[in-house]
Amino acid sequence: MGIYRKIYDDLFRIYGDLGWWPADSRDEVVIGAILTQNTSWNNVEKAISRLKENGLITLEDISRCDRQKLAEIIRPAGFYNQKADRLISISRSVVDRFGTIENIKDLQTAISFFSGLKGIGQETLDSILLYALDFPVFVIDKYTKRFVERCYGITGENVKRDVEEEIKDVHRLKNLHAMIVQISKDHCKKMPECEGCPLNNRCIYFLHGKQQGAFMHDKDR
Repeated sequence: MGIYRKIYDDLFRIYGDLGWWPADSRDEVVIGAILTQNTSWNNVEKAISRLKENGLITLEDISRCDRQKLAEIIRPAGFYNQKADRLISISRSVVDRFGTIENIKDLQTAISFFSGLKGIGQETLDSILLYALDFPVFVIDKYTKRFVERCYGITGENVKRDVEEEIKDVHRLKNLHAMIVQISKDHCKKMPECEGCPLNNRCIYFLHGKQQGAFMHDKDR
């Protein structure tokens, strides 16, 4: 069994299927991917709730929305003026070229289109590709890099490529990312909380610290 399928199985025994990304539509995933930049998911949920209350939960609706009004609605997500600009611009681009996001059927077309839009970095791009469009790509973020290095000793720039080569199933790619985020929030934090972590019996970071008689706390992670 490959290392990433092993990681999946290790985490699945703890968390099962998390059903992430929580959204009612593909449009909502795209909106959430923009709103979650530099803020917590709790704040995103508040902003999305306010969008729904105002009937603004499709890209077409947002493409026609007044910028100042949108900024006020999504205020809980932070950086609301910048995010309002990005949401309107991205929504208009999708609507103008494709009509609806469901009409984007090709991975390379999606990569070329979204990567060329202002406000779409690699993590946001991969989130849209995987969760909104169901393409078999893996989302690499700070949680993933920190977790696989600490727990399994995996370093380098090829994690994304290696995961995608080993795990082809879109649902598993979604759940793997979700489970890594969850254990990173529960235990593998910037300042790790190893005691009680269900993976500390196989975690390189924990076991090394135990051998040294103390747990390491690397402040720069």
